[in-house]
Amino acid sequence: MGFLESPQNAFVIFTVLHFTIGRTASVVFAIVSHLPLQIYLPLALVYDFLQIPVYGHLLENSSRIPFLRWVGRRLQRASEDWQKRKLVQKVSSWGDVGIVVLCALPIRGFGILSATILSYLLGRNRVRGTILLLAGSILGILLTLGITKGAMDIW
Repeated sequence: MGFLESPQNAFVIFTVLHFTIGRTASVVFAIVSHLPLQIYLPLALVYDFLQIPVYGHLLENSSRIPFLRWVGRRLQRASEDWQKRKLVQKVSSWGDVGIVVLCALPIRGFGILSATILSYLLGRNRVRGTILLLAGSILGILLTLGITKGAMDIW
């Protein structure tokens, strides 16, 4: 049995891809490797759901914990630079729709972290922010699925 044919190895690769490169890479891996999508697509959503409270906690407590103060200062500088970009200004002006779009786009640099930061900067509460982020995650998974399947059909 090959390395990728082992269910345990495919699960580990999927997980590592999801948490290092992002949701798009893990979903594309699952599709290209012909893994059972009824298992791996919900798993991608669960992984995204697990990231939301972690990033939210880091953002909310960045001023209280010494290490997180450093992260908070870097985050503050990055968010100031980030907010100056025209695309981010446009997406921010869309409010809740912007959070969903920012989370959904299958492009590097977009995703749960970026959308969590935007949700935090726009002052969304935890429940509303989580719902918006999960909606974006579902949309992002479906976009990645459609784009990848379409590319594979053309190929």
